[in-house]
Amino acid sequence: MFPVKCKAILKLMNDEVLEIGFASYSAQDQYLDFTAQFVPILQINSEVKVICSENGVSTHIFTGNVYLSSSKLLRVVSLKCAFLHGAEKVLAAHIPFEAQVYVPAFKHQFLVNKLIYRWEQCCIKAISMSGAAIECPEIIGEYDDKLTIKISDPIFSKPTELHLHTGEKGLMFGNHTKYKYKIGKINKRCEAELSSFIRKANIALLGNVEMIDEQMLYR
Repeated sequence: MFPVKCKAILKLMNDEVLEIGFASYSAQDQYLDFTAQFVPILQINSEVKVICSENGVSTHIFTGNVYLSSSKLLRVVSLKCAFLHGAEKVLAAHIPFEAQVYVPAFKHQFLVNKLIYRWEQCCIKAISMSGAAIECPEIIGEYDDKLTIKISDPIFSKPTELHLHTGEKGLMFGNHTKYKYKIGKINKRCEAELSSFIRKANIALLGNVEMIDEQMLYR
């Protein structure tokens, strides 16, 4: 199900606001549920619009017909969806893929431990324009506030290094630790390719719903 739950506004097709609440979408069953403290009762088969948002930014607009209407839940079917321009700036791509991370490690020599850096495999669990969640072997505590990762496929057209900093402290999962980092400044090419990847990943999660251009909603 995507999104599991997000803030949403329920509107009539003439953009009259009916209620502010939450929406969840089932890609498998092709319906959207809108919930709120009180959901207005609407006529079955009437057409409505649901605007989903993330961090205060509108990301999706669903339109469809009312299938079920109660004071607790409104279910909408026969859906169409517009994925809004700029949505990729606030959404993350939750598609795990392999990458490399440049990590510090101690090399044991006679009577001394020498600190060296080396590339190791890691898994990017999620990535957005501003941050990344990484799963990798545990990093030495005093060196885990800054990292460099190297990614090519499926995001970049050529191997690309991203500099990460000051994220959340790691949580252990088996032999690996999951870290959350912020992404430092990136160039225009990286920005465009990362933005395109996030957009495609989020559209893919919508399944077979009919996609429409957002301009069609304002005619």
